[in-house]
Amino acid sequence: MPVMTRNELRINYQTLGPELDNHTVPVALIHGLGANIAFWYLGASRHIGADKPVLMHDLRGHGASSMPQSGYYLGHLAGDLEHLLTELGQERAHIVGHSHGARIAIAFALQHPKRVASLTIADTQLQALQPMMRLADWPHWPAWKADLAQQGVQTFPSDDTEMDFRVLAQLGPRGAGVPSPVAQPGLMNAMGEDMFVAQNVTRLVQPEGPEARRINLRSRQLGARSGQRWQSLLDSTTASTELQDESELTARALAKLSMPTLLLYGAKSHCLPTSDGLLEAIPGARRIVIPEAGHFFPVIKPRLFGRAVNTFVSSVDAPQTLDRRRLLARFMAARAARRQAQAV
Repeated sequence: MPVMTRNELRINYQTLGPELDNHTVPVALIHGLGANIAFWYLGASRHIGADKPVLMHDLRGHGASSMPQSGYYLGHLAGDLEHLLTELGQERAHIVGHSHGARIAIAFALQHPKRVASLTIADTQLQALQPMMRLADWPHWPAWKADLAQQGVQTFPSDDTEMDFRVLAQLGPRGAGVPSPVAQPGLMNAMGEDMFVAQNVTRLVQPEGPEARRINLRSRQLGARSGQRWQSLLDSTTASTELQDESELTARALAKLSMPTLLLYGAKSHCLPTSDGLLEAIPGARRIVIPEAGHFFPVIKPRLFGRAVNTFVSSVDAPQTLDRRRLLARFMAARAARRQAQAV
C-alpha cells in the first residue's frame, strides 16, 4: 500500500475506484479508534460511489501507520488528513468519519471548511452534547456481561463505571475469542467503541443479502494483531490522555459548520442522543437513523451505509439539492427496491 510521510511520520493509505484527479471530488473515509482501513474493506468502501475515488488512511498509531510517542489530539489527526489530501493534489473531499473518526472529521471541517465538499458524521458521541454513559445505562450491558460470565469471566467493572475507551479496552481482552457476542450482531453492533471490533471479533455474521455470510475480520487485520497494537498505543504513548480531549468541539463551534452535513446513526446506538444535539447545532444538517442498527452499522449494514452516503454525496454534487425528507425517502426507496429484487 502507498505511504505518505509527514515530518518522519508514516501514514499508510489506500485508494479505490477511479484515479484521483482534479475533476472528481473523492470520498475520504476516517475509521475509529482501535481499527484501521480494513474497517472499510469489510464492504462499505465497495458500495460508495463507483464513479468517485475513495480515499482511506490508517490513523497515526493504527494499522500500518507510525506510532509516535505523542501527537494524538484531534488537531494532529485532522492535520494528517489535510497533509495527505495536499500531497495527493486534492483541494476538496467529501469527508466521512465513524465514531472517533467522525470527531476527526468535524475537527477537520472546522479547521479547513473550504476543503470539505460535504461532511458525514456516522455514529459518534460528543462530550459537549451528551454526558458519558455508565455501563448500567447501556441497555446491552447486562446481556454482554452475562455472556462473558458464561465464558468464564469472573470480574467486571462496577456498573457505575463510565463507558470511556479505557474501560472498553480493559473489557476487550476478556472477551477475546468469545463466540457468542460475535454470533449476535445486534449485541456487538451496539458496543461503545471501535476497539471491540479490533480486539474481540474474529468472525462476524453479516446479515445483509438473502443469506447471512461471514466475514473473516482477523484476516483483514481487525483481530488480535490490531488489538495488540491498540494496547501498545495506550501503554507506550500519550494517546490515552490526548484522545479524550474534545475541547474544540463545542456547540458554538459546531454552529460554524456551513457545509452540507449528514448525520448517520444506528437506532440502537448509545450515541444516538448526540445526533439530536448535532441536528440542532449544525445549520441545515440532515439525519438518517438506521433501523435495527447500533454503533457498528457501517460494518453490519455496509450496503445501507454506502447507499446513504452515495445518495447524500450525489445530492451535493448534483445541481439540485435534497431536503431532509427527500433524502430519507430516496434512501428508503432504494432499500425497498433492493429487498424486492432479492425476494424474486
